Amino acid sequence: MPTRDQVLAALDGGTDYAAAAARLGVHPGLAYLIATGFPADGSDVVTAEEQRRPGVLPGSSQHLANPAVHAPDAGGVVHAWLRRRAQGDAQMAAAARARTATPGPQNDPGSTTDVVTVLTRQHDAATSLVKQLDAIPGRSRGGTPAQASERESIVDMIGKALAAHETSEEEHLWPRVRELLPDGDRWADGGLQQEQEATETLSALSRADPQTEEFDDLVEELMPRLHRHVAYEDRLFLQLRRAVPDEERARMGERILAAQRDAPTRPHPDAPREPGPAVAAAARSAAPVDRARDATGRPADREGRPDPGAPG
Repeated sequence: MPTRDQVLAALDGGTDYAAAAARLGVHPGLAYLIATGFPADGSDVVTAEEQRRPGVLPGSSQHLANPAVHAPDAGGVVHAWLRRRAQGDAQMAAAARARTATPGPQNDPGSTTDVVTVLTRQHDAATSLVKQLDAIPGRSRGGTPAQASERESIVDMIGKALAAHETSEEEHLWPRVRELLPDGDRWADGGLQQEQEATETLSALSRADPQTEEFDDLVEELMPRLHRHVAYEDRLFLQLRRAVPDEERARMGERILAAQRDAPTRPHPDAPREPGPAVAAAARSAAPVDRARDATGRPADREGRPDPGAPG
């Protein structure tokens, strides 16, 4: 056991109690008690005269007696505990099985065909799916095979929604944006680039195993891209409301909705992106193939017939 003089000597030169105690082989709180005669936990009332003793700290000394405050890692402790509780709760498990990722009723289900309203509703539906996707843990966050299947289903719904949405925009929105807005080329080029990036990511997701970290990484890449694109088009819609008469916006919305009825339901990253007749032709060619795949779960030939030799 070190003496008072040894502790004070170890403190000489500005060394703190933790370093001095480590050098002497004792606990910092014990070193403080030896040097000052006071417990480090502050349980003694120290007079003004006693405060002037060598070694007494001007502030609190409790950190020498008590362990440092530690904030546990929620990801490693709390989340695991919550998962175990949720998985063991019969009512929560039943609610999870009954839940569907299909978007609920749209806000403002009126009959307007204003292109801004039409596309904003579709953005809301896609955003709802993205929120559900983010709430379900993937493999990298300890997700179960059932949860991986849910995530795959939601990604498939996002892909179908965006395939029709983006194809109709390429055919009927972006050409009019170029014509109607002073900086329309800049808006259209930016929007088309974002749509191409999202389509490539969705196409990669369609090939990835949902129970792998590759799938999780692609989902993490997709979600911010979709959020950025929705925000981008929301800013564009403000420009359209100012610059385009109500009647023209209604006609644009009608064309968008009509195009979506015959649009592809899968991402096609190699399809033409620049607006023009090629977009409509490619969409009409791809749509039967996609619908055959939706109906059978199998790839199809170019006429839309299921390929009997393809894996199910």
